[in-house]
Amino acid sequence: MKKFHLLVLSALSVLLVCQSCNKTIQEAAKPDGAAGMKGVVALAASPLFTNALPSIDNGSYYDPWVIRVNGYYYYCGSDGGRLWIARSVTLQNLLQQSKTYIYTPPGGTMYSSNLWAPELHYRSGRWYVYFAADNGNNANHRMHVLEGGTDANDPLAGSYAYKAQLTPTTDRWAIDGSPFDFNGQAYFVWSGWEGTTNVSQYIYIARMSNPYTISGERVEISRPDYGWEQVGTPTVNEGPTPLSSGNTVHIIYSASGSWTNDYCLGRLTCTNGNFMSKSSWTKQSTPAFSRFGNVFGPGHASFVKSPDGIQSWIVYHAANYDGAGWDRRVMAQQFSWDGDTPYFGYPIEKGIPVPSPSTGPEYAMPIANGTYRIKSKVTSQCVDVPSGSNTPGLQIQQWTDYNNTAQKWVFTSLGNGYYKITNVASGLNLDNAGGSLNAGNILIQWTDNGNVAQHWRVQDMGNGYFKLINRRSLLALDVPNSNQTPGTKLQQWYENQYDAELWQIIP
Repeated sequence: MKKFHLLVLSALSVLLVCQSCNKTIQEAAKPDGAAGMKGVVALAASPLFTNALPSIDNGSYYDPWVIRVNGYYYYCGSDGGRLWIARSVTLQNLLQQSKTYIYTPPGGTMYSSNLWAPELHYRSGRWYVYFAADNGNNANHRMHVLEGGTDANDPLAGSYAYKAQLTPTTDRWAIDGSPFDFNGQAYFVWSGWEGTTNVSQYIYIARMSNPYTISGERVEISRPDYGWEQVGTPTVNEGPTPLSSGNTVHIIYSASGSWTNDYCLGRLTCTNGNFMSKSSWTKQSTPAFSRFGNVFGPGHASFVKSPDGIQSWIVYHAANYDGAGWDRRVMAQQFSWDGDTPYFGYPIEKGIPVPSPSTGPEYAMPIANGTYRIKSKVTSQCVDVPSGSNTPGLQIQQWTDYNNTAQKWVFTSLGNGYYKITNVASGLNLDNAGGSLNAGNILIQWTDNGNVAQHWRVQDMGNGYFKLINRRSLLALDVPNSNQTPGTKLQQWYENQYDAELWQIIP
């Protein structure tokens, strides 16, 4: 909800280079060919939804902060003058629930106006809400915190009261604060000005002595360095959110002007625990998540698990339409991990069906281990190893359904939401060609090496059809341009609504 300048935005257009999106074939389910068999029945199918998430008022939402506690998702939000919390069993319906208003500041204080980006955290035995606010003058924005109840299982059990302003030794403009812990030490990261004028926003970090006190001086860990961080004036790094795995701590932050189509996410990474030194933080040189297709200005993310704890989800806001600026809606989709490094892929376009977060292993891994054919909805041909060859690196094709071993694949659940898919004839795994992130990359078979390029998510899309999503690229198994020719090499492509990405999985 940051509004630093009234900008006149020029119209921007995006050329969606999407082969699959040019397809006009929208076929109903076909008979299964010579074998006359139905596709396998999924163990369980998650309900489908489409982004943006529906809301109770169809209004603008921004800076989404979502956590999961004791069987519920909680969204902590602001309407600019009040802070509120909504609760839901399901992530996709979270914004359709009634809001519980937890705090309205008194007038005449330095935190009476422009309440932005609240975050809800349970720390040291109590609930706290961190938010930015001012007295009506943006130059006076600072970080503040509310203190709530003690019930770790329910952030709505108990009232919230103003606790303190969070101020490092150098007291400057500050927004978007977020706490985290590492090896028994608490830290606070936020976005702020270097001086007293709005030239640029940097990411700062400081130690905390308790949940409502910053101790010592701040340290800058990021400023807008790359061109993709410098769209709009002033230049912006903001919305830092810690995301940890093992001893690796990432800061996922927003870059470029939030009012632009080019608002996006960047990633800082520290692996040595020396967070108070800028040199310990490595910045990814390209955006971690940026505009794609009909999704403009994706940014300010939070991260949450599915109800079963298996899937990782990113929740973020994006512009409601091309050039919408601060008119924004909330979006959600799965992301993946490669070791201790998160990979967000690209925004799944608005209107594309997405299975909701899994509520148990049978939802996250919806088919039983076994041997199957993988048959295209759009061509009725099967995923095939040419001549059943056992040559590593051989490109995978579609071919007429002959029900032979070159078209049979062993699905083995890895227990983490992904499968290994091994050809019966060759004994080699379906692979996205060495971890390629490129849409249009032709898929291959390769020796089992445990690499995430050989891990596949099976998404039940209903009516007996599935999508196969590669863990490394987050791209889908696809028949290029719905080509009907036997021998057509199969590719990975952006998720879309076309039949070229739909497959029967047939025993």
